[in-house]
Amino acid sequence: MCAIPARGGSKRLARKNIRDLAGKPLIAHTIDAARDSGFREIYVCTEDVDIGEVAVRHGALVPRLMPEELCGDLVASHVPCQFLAEELAKDGHSFEGLVCLQPSSPLRSSADIREAVELYCRGSFDFVVSVTSIDPHYFHWAVAPAQAPYWQMFFGKEYMKERPLLPRVYRPNGSIKIARLSALRGVGNFFGQRLGGFETPEERSVHVATEFDLTVCKAILSERGVRSTSLE
Repeated sequence: MCAIPARGGSKRLARKNIRDLAGKPLIAHTIDAARDSGFREIYVCTEDVDIGEVAVRHGALVPRLMPEELCGDLVASHVPCQFLAEELAKDGHSFEGLVCLQPSSPLRSSADIREAVELYCRGSFDFVVSVTSIDPHYFHWAVAPAQAPYWQMFFGKEYMKERPLLPRVYRPNGSIKIARLSALRGVGNFFGQRLGGFETPEERSVHVATEFDLTVCKAILSERGVRSTSLE
């Protein structure tokens, strides 16, 4: 099951899921990437009528609007997706796994989705999440307030090493999250024991949460357009 959780009540960037990005709504970029990766049925989980209508116009399925309580800002993205899978099961649909694609990651490619799904389908993992390498100095120099008025190194001395000696560390970027539904129900998140990571580069891993993030995405897509034109 390929599902896109898209609630209407985003706080930091109002109505972000249907904000314009390079000539189409933000959510449409994710719908298009999912379709181009090979999914024929792409479900959108939303409580918002406007988002639902936009999603349908761009080729997604919105079988029903989600209950409001499943779309709050403290509700994990997989919760409405699981709810929809259970509702569809009542009508005879059966889903073993969930591919959860947040609309706030519009720069992922269809190849990213396809290759992450292929990694999951090899059978070694119950969970696969997309990750991006982090500059080790985020750990090397991380500080936090301690006992006032003093600050301290957040990780103690663990990362106080020269850059060549620092380990590679990754952040889950939220772009692609895949899980075996039975395992997801048991663990309650995408980070169970049998977890695999699929690396995507920073330029395809921007998470849109603020106006600045949207501006960054516009600049990247504009640059991609310039390159495409220059190669023709």
